[in-house]
Amino acid sequence: MIKLSTWKRSDRIPSSAVVWRGRSLFDGSPLVAVVTGLRGDSANAKTGAGLAQLWILREDLSPLSAIATGADESICGDCKHRGDGTGKSRSCYVAVKNAPRAVWEAYRCGRYQTMRPADVATHLASMGMGIRIGAYGDGAAIPPNVIAEITSATRHTGYTHAWRNRADLAPFLMASCDTPAEQAQASSEGWRTFRVRTSSQDLAPREISCPASDEALGKRTTCSACGLCDGAKLSDARKDIAIIVHGIGAKAFTSATIPLTLVH
Repeated sequence: MIKLSTWKRSDRIPSSAVVWRGRSLFDGSPLVAVVTGLRGDSANAKTGAGLAQLWILREDLSPLSAIATGADESICGDCKHRGDGTGKSRSCYVAVKNAPRAVWEAYRCGRYQTMRPADVATHLASMGMGIRIGAYGDGAAIPPNVIAEITSATRHTGYTHAWRNRADLAPFLMASCDTPAEQAQASSEGWRTFRVRTSSQDLAPREISCPASDEALGKRTTCSACGLCDGAKLSDARKDIAIIVHGIGAKAFTSATIPLTLVH
């Protein structure tokens, strides 16, 4: 049994904390959600120190074991970037052996306190910070009230591949798309979109390049300063976002060969 202490308002804010434990909305497996960077000490250069990071992990399996056995479906759904379910052919940009593994191991060692999502939001707002939903894992894996609470007082970014059947998340998360057809469909269904594209693909009419990307004039900002990837607001006229495939899985990504039927 993992022992966790509960954060109290009189306590010093921890650098990381557990904000939720429960069952995956994808398959019912045990999950844990951990926030890191609560003191503005995130080391992610693209997102910036002003964004805390929410990690969604299998509680009972290391991220590497989950990938190797296909159990990462619990946190990623049927995202096509998972690969073949054995750890091969992954096009996901996340280096799971690094931060996700370290966060999970620290959790298993009982190093984290627990904080209510609403307390995290209040703290981040007081720091002038925001939060990134799903530094690893899909936000659709956890209850929507957790997302609503943790973003209630502060800015955020977030993405989901489960946009086809989770319209309730559109106000909070971007629809993660991998083909022009997906982008067009998600947009028609009321989502703002974030599309991964190849360097040979053009931007869609309503898309702009991610301002924090290499191709956007050399990373002219950070995700924390930009804030465009926070879902669709009422009468939202903001552009959709696209980025050229990057990260450790870039070579495995070919947008043109991803069958639309695999998208959930």
